This record gives sequence, structure tokens and C-alpha cells, in this order.
Amino acid sequence: MMQLDDYATDPLHPNQNPITDDDDNAAIESDSSLDEEESPLVLALDDLESRLVASLNEFKSHPGRASDPRSQTIHDELASILRPVVEVTSHLGPSTGRALANGYPHLLGVEMCVDEIYQRTVSELALPVILESAQSDVIPAKRAASLATFHTLYNEWRKGGSWLDGTTNAPAWSGPYGPGGAGSAAGGVPAIAAQESGRRT
Repeated sequence: MMQLDDYATDPLHPNQNPITDDDDNAAIESDSSLDEEESPLVLALDDLESRLVASLNEFKSHPGRASDPRSQTIHDELASILRPVVEVTSHLGPSTGRALANGYPHLLGVEMCVDEIYQRTVSELALPVILESAQSDVIPAKRAASLATFHTLYNEWRKGGSWLDGTTNAPAWSGPYGPGGAGSAAGGVPAIAAQESGRRT
């Protein structure tokens, strides 16, 4: 008598046919997901996000006491921990987007790269975590460090090539798009730069 295990492994049973339409569709979906995973933009986003997560995790887990009070204060120590967050969100992110667009001009557009990096690293990761810490962290020094980070970000974002860059005389090249390409928002001002400028006013 055939047992359940035998039924499941019987090569002559119709349910054991290894070639089906579902298998073909699964293979196609697997190939497309593989291509997406190998996209230079996806790889760059993974790298940027990993840097941010490492810095933010270190900040969130910090006990709020200086590890060596004789060398630096707790405020300096927390600021140094958050420095990678400032660097990635202010400069490395936008420059990575421009570099990807220049390196893969037939595959990636500068607006798509820069906007996606802003969305993933700034809007969905860095800002929410820092804001949450500024509002609800039980350690006063960490709340203060979070609030100070917003001021630092504002100053850094106003520098050349960052999100609020106003250093260029060419409106279409303002903000993070820079010489890599022009934005398509109304009036030739890039979408993110125009949006953030509106928030300031």
C-alpha cells in the first residue's frame, strides 16, 4: 500500500510534473526581481540606507553619558555619532544620484535618482527617526542632539549641490540636480528644491 510519503514523491503522479506554466511564470518573476536587485540605483540605496541605519542605531542605543568626559562632552559625542546622518542626507545622497544618472544615462534619469534617494533616505528614514527622538527620547542630551541636527541639516542643505542649494545662478540647476540635469517642475525649478523652498516661506 502506498503511504502518504510515497504519494508525495511518486514521479508518475500527475501532481509531480516538474514543468508547469506556474513554474515558467515564477522563473520570469524571479528574473525580473533579480534585475531589480542588481539595479545600480537599488544597490546605491542599500548602501546609503545601511550607513544611515548604523549611525541611527548607535545613536538610539547610546546611554546618554559621555564615554570619556575628559576628552569630549556628551553633546560632542552624540553630534559625532550623528555626523554620518548629516553627511549622507546632505551631500553623499544627492551626489550619488547625480553620479548614477551620469554613469547610466540611458537607464537612469537624474530626477528619478535624486528624488528616489531623497524619499528613501531623508523622508522615510532619517527625518522620522530624528524627529521621534527629539519628541520622545527620555534622555535630555539625546533630545537636544536631535534638535541640533535639524539646524545642522538646514545649514548643510543650503550648500552647493544639496537639497536647498541656492548657490547657482541657473535656476534649472539649483537644488540637488546640479550640472547633472535640469528639473522639470514649473518654471524650470526642480521639484524637491521648489517644494522645500515653499516650506521655508
